[in-house]
Amino acid sequence: MTKQEMKKLKGGDLIYLPSAVTLYKFNKENPCVHQATTTLKPVTTAFVNRYNNLCGVLYNGEIWSVNSQNIFLVGEQHD
Repeated sequence: MTKQEMKKLKGGDLIYLPSAVTLYKFNKENPCVHQATTTLKPVTTAFVNRYNNLCGVLYNGEIWSVNSQNIFLVGEQHD
């Protein structure tokens, strides 16, 4: 996803996560990874927010962080 496309994303927009993408949860007290999981299959889900190169996404009913390079707009071409 290009930087211009990232700037246009709004909370609630649908995004696509391919399989084998790692998602993270961080401690609130410090920036350490508290928990991680990997998508087992491709997922269409909601974009929540963006912070630097990470995006908040809804995954299994919780908000997780994912590298912005691993998300795609629904309908966008991806490998």
